[in-house]
Amino acid sequence: MSRRLGGRLPEIVAVGLAMLFAALSLYFFGNALSLITLEEPRVAASLLAALIGLALLSASVSLARSLVLSRALEREEKPS
Repeated sequence: MSRRLGGRLPEIVAVGLAMLFAALSLYFFGNALSLITLEEPRVAASLLAALIGLALLSASVSLARSLVLSRALEREEKPS
């Protein structure tokens, strides 16, 4: 079982991290919205939360794009 899973393990980890980063980015975007809509808005904290959310979303998209590109390259290299 470890041999079958060994080749796919980096892909599984990449997909898991991409999903985790996407979920965390949504959390930080929601946190930014809740901070800016308070009676006394916390602008600096809201902007920081939005920036962290944007960085996490960027990392998530980058991981997903790298995974798709690596799969496409593997398929191209395999002789038919």
